[in-house]
Amino acid sequence: MSSKNPWESPDDKDPWKKSSPGTDFPFDVIDNLKKKFNKMSGGSGKKTPSHGYLSLVLAGFAILYLASGLYQVQHNERGVVLRFGRWVRTVGPGLQYILPYPFEEVILQRVTNVNQIDIGSFFNSQQEESLMLTGDSNLANISFSVLWKIKEDGVEDYLFNAKSPDVTVRAVAESVMREIVGQALFSFVQTEGRAEIQQKVRESLQALMNEYKMGIEILRVELQRVEPPASVIDSFRDVERAQAEQQSEKNKAEAYDRDTRARTRGIVAETINNGEARKREIVQIAQGEIARFLSAYSQYKLAPDVVSKRLYIDTMRDIYRSVNKIIIDDNVNAVSYLPLTEIAKNKIKSQNQKETQS
Repeated sequence: MSSKNPWESPDDKDPWKKSSPGTDFPFDVIDNLKKKFNKMSGGSGKKTPSHGYLSLVLAGFAILYLASGLYQVQHNERGVVLRFGRWVRTVGPGLQYILPYPFEEVILQRVTNVNQIDIGSFFNSQQEESLMLTGDSNLANISFSVLWKIKEDGVEDYLFNAKSPDVTVRAVAESVMREIVGQALFSFVQTEGRAEIQQKVRESLQALMNEYKMGIEILRVELQRVEPPASVIDSFRDVERAQAEQQSEKNKAEAYDRDTRARTRGIVAETINNGEARKREIVQIAQGEIARFLSAYSQYKLAPDVVSKRLYIDTMRDIYRSVNKIIIDDNVNAVSYLPLTEIAKNKIKSQNQKETQS
């Protein structure tokens, strides 16, 4: 074995030496450690082989120390890097590197887990946090759940801006729910307003989380139970039944009103139609009379005597048509009597009998 120290070889092919010392990390560190060890072992004179082995061991430890800064971040995690306890960066999934202890450290935080906070107990209806006052001054026993997770770009806020994020989310969610429920009617919160209440609470809660820089994303708010307190639930149900009966009677009255209005509109429409028909009939009769008069007048101008006689005859016919008539002949000594009315009646009666027999 050569007595020449392998660490001081000027050969360019020395595998431990780089062409640009001091610029290639971690070989610079190894070279510095080698020089310090040589000084401690007696300067630049000849070195024993044991000194070379010790240098190799120290170099190995240096490499292991530097390699201890490698770490893996999983796909559902984010790595928060601290340098001397102060945040410097947040890294995503993959193989990452930090300066070894005690210079830097990393906190791995899962960001895909969905957390749930239940507010209000299903088993204890008198729990104070579940009792809320509605806008119509009714007490409501309300329980709900808040589902949230850590924002992928807010891990450092989640870790450093709140001492107990779960406690903070719980307190803020209860406060927001009390505020919104206090502005709504109990019946609205219990029935058709549930979806609207949930959405309002989620939006308000998310706005406060952003204002506090909590690094939390509110996924949804779910109302579980909305009912009166146990001590007044019987009275409340009586009120509900009375309100249901009131609504039923109101619906019946509205149905009767609609039916009456419809029938009235039908009668009005029928009367108007009959009036319009009678109006058209009278107008048509008048127009016919006018047409007949104009026709007769045009003939009268051509032959006044003939038309006058014809009008006289037609008029007398119309007059005598509806009166009893007795004809007496003055030219004979005996009174001649011809009962035309009875003759006409008998004629009509005989015609009706023939029609019946046929």
